[in-house]
Amino acid sequence: MTAIDAVLFDVGNVLIEWDPRHLYRTIFVQDDGFADEDRVTWFLTEICTMDWHVQHDLGRSPEEQIATLAPRHPEHEDLIRAFYERFQEMIPGAIEPMVAAKQHMKATGTRVYGLTNFGVETFDDTRRRFDFLNDFEDVVVSGAERMKKPDPAIFKLCIDRFNIAPERTLFIDDSVANIDSARTLGFETHLFDSPDTCLKKCRMLGLI
Repeated sequence: MTAIDAVLFDVGNVLIEWDPRHLYRTIFVQDDGFADEDRVTWFLTEICTMDWHVQHDLGRSPEEQIATLAPRHPEHEDLIRAFYERFQEMIPGAIEPMVAAKQHMKATGTRVYGLTNFGVETFDDTRRRFDFLNDFEDVVVSGAERMKKPDPAIFKLCIDRFNIAPERTLFIDDSVANIDSARTLGFETHLFDSPDTCLKKCRMLGLI
């Protein structure tokens, strides 16, 4: 096996938790005080959909996002605005074992980079909150580049900008499509499903 000398981290649901349900569970509440899961699912399936949100990952600002959607659902404008105005409530915290592993890798000489599907504004807010997102060697943010994973072009951008060799780089992501795209380009990959399995892979590669 080729020695790994760089790690390319996804951010959402690898280093930090992210799920819009965390926010909308506090908005759609039943009489008994528990979240109305059916209403949450309906809203995120029919109104603030992932097809809509992905345009933010591709560079559209929160203001533009709201302006494209609110006129179509004026009765839900406040709830649509909440998606970006209360975005940090979708992020309950860091995935601490992965943060610790990332810090260890950097401290022991492994080059550590980020590649994230994230809007510029929301990523800036998020890394003000989580300082460990500021200590990558470098990070590619989809909203700044106006392209996103799994587009092979964004992986090729990382290869050129970071001067990394795919066969010597471990890419960690929670999306099968993103992993498949990276693997096609020659990256060593790990499909993230839990810290335990990911850390086992990192130990196997001698990274921690």
